Amino acid sequence: MTKAQTLPAKEKNFWDEYADMALGRYFLLVAWMALYLALENAQQARAAERREGEFRRAAQAAELRSLRYQINPHFLFNTLNSLSALVLTGKPAEAERMIQTIATFYRRSLAGDPTGDLPLAQEIKLQKLYLEVEAVRFPERLRTVFEVPDELADVLVPGMILQPLVENSIKYAVAATNRPVTVTIAARAEAGGLTISVSDDGPGAGAIWQDGCGIGLANVRDRLQARFDGAASLDAGTAPEGGFRTVIRLPLQHRDG
Repeated sequence: MTKAQTLPAKEKNFWDEYADMALGRYFLLVAWMALYLALENAQQARAAERREGEFRRAAQAAELRSLRYQINPHFLFNTLNSLSALVLTGKPAEAERMIQTIATFYRRSLAGDPTGDLPLAQEIKLQKLYLEVEAVRFPERLRTVFEVPDELADVLVPGMILQPLVENSIKYAVAATNRPVTVTIAARAEAGGLTISVSDDGPGAGAIWQDGCGIGLANVRDRLQARFDGAASLDAGTAPEGGFRTVIRLPLQHRDG
C-alpha cells in the first residue's frame, strides 16, 4: 500500500520537472527568437536609414549642382557684349586680355566638384579674375578692396558662393552709376564661425529690391540651406555707411580639419 502510494508521487515529480524544463526551454527559445527579430528589424532599419541618407545626399548634390550652374549666365552674356565692343572700337589688346582672363576664370571655376567646397583663398582668386574681366568694362569706375586674413586662407566655403554677390555689386552699383564705386570683399572669424561680406558704396538697396530681391541672393540663400541645413545664413541690405552689403555666416571648417 505504501509502495503503491509512493510511485504516483515520484511520477508526479518527474512530470513536474519535465514540464518545468520544457517551459524553460520554450521561453528560452522565445527569447532567442525575440532577440533575433529585434536584431533583424534593427538591421533593416539601419539599412533603410542608409538608403534614405543616400537618397537625401543624392538629392542635395543634384540641387547644389543645379544651383551652382545657374550662377553666371549673365556674366557670360555681359562679357561677350564687352568683347564685341572692344573689337568694334579697335582695341584688340584689351580684347585679347579679356579673353585670356575669361578662359582662366571658367577653367578654374568649372574644374572642381560643383557640389564641393574649396579653400577661401581659391574662392577669392576666382572673384579677382571675375573683377579683372569687369574692370575691362568699367576701367574708370570699378575699384576693389580685399580684406581677407591669411589665417583664413584654408577655410572651406562652397565654390563660387560669392559670385552672385559680387555680380550684384557690378550690376546694381558699378553699372548703375557714373562715378567710381568700390567693391569690398572681407572675411573674419567670428563667434566660432566664418563671416564673409560683399559690399559696395553704390546707390544702395533700392534697385535690388525692385528686382525681386535679386536672383543672385535667392541662389546663394538656397545653396547655403542645401549645403548647411540651417547652420548658415545670409543677410542683405543697405550698409550703415551707405551702399549695399551682403553678409554670409557659415561654419568655420579648415581644409585639414
